[in-house]
Amino acid sequence: MALRIYSSASFDETTGKTLVGVKEADERETVLFNAVLDGDHTQDSDAELIKLALDWFTLRYVKDFSDQLLNGKVNEANQAIIDIKDKYAELEERSTKAEAERNQRFEKLEATVNQAVAELTELFAGGFSDEEEGDEAIEESDVEIVEEAEDVEHEATIE
Repeated sequence: MALRIYSSASFDETTGKTLVGVKEADERETVLFNAVLDGDHTQDSDAELIKLALDWFTLRYVKDFSDQLLNGKVNEANQAIIDIKDKYAELEERSTKAEAERNQRFEKLEATVNQAVAELTELFAGGFSDEEEGDEAIEESDVEIVEEAEDVEHEATIE
């Protein structure tokens, strides 16, 4: 980018400022700005005027643009932080709710298992006592059968 002065520097005594018009030397480019410099710079060379005008432009617009860009990025970052905090709060709420539901299900499951264990214990305890009574009845009938068999055998030997 090659810049040139497109109009002579003019000093305004009432404001104490020098107005310098700067333009891109390549006619295919459209870079054109007026720099307002403090003090009288009408006697400065074109190279010095271009340098002062670029400094003015940089401080005036590039810094402002940079600040605007930075502020925009800071605002984006702040919004991202707010969004993340909102999502975190939502996830934390969901997590708390899911944990409460899980605990409730676990308590129901535990109660069901305890009830089943109690019922099975009662069933087995009752079943074993029935079996023992049945075993005793079987043993008594076995004794009767054996006694009858012995009687029959005894009768057979007598004859």
